[in-house]
Amino acid sequence: MKTVTALKNAEIIIDGKTVETIEIKNPCQMWKNLRTWTDKYGHGVRILVTDTEDKPYKDFTVKELKNGKYFLVNAVKETNRVQVAKARKAAAEKAAKIEAKKAKKRAYDKARRERLKAQKTAAVTTEA
Repeated sequence: MKTVTALKNAEIIIDGKTVETIEIKNPCQMWKNLRTWTDKYGHGVRILVTDTEDKPYKDFTVKELKNGKYFLVNAVKETNRVQVAKARKAAAEKAAKIEAKKAKKRAYDKARRERLKAQKTAAVTTEA
């Protein structure tokens, strides 16, 4: 069974002023209407979608490309897949870097112990 996030409304904001508030119930309804709202209100629009607990679910702004096309950028980090993936990748790289540093130290310590052990045995054999 699919779980669907319950949504409350979508606010259409232009120049910091709310132009229209549209009631939506689920993400499917939001995705279907997103391009329509952007085309209707122009590329200076900001679309803020809130869930039933009045927390921002998605916060879209329009980014225009050189060829005249556009895409919508989501500013809410928790629901932005790209930002979450980048954060996960950065955390994995950091953990790998720390582990590599620890492994290098372990190898150095092991070689040092072996070297000291060899010096100790060499000193004992020369004295005898």
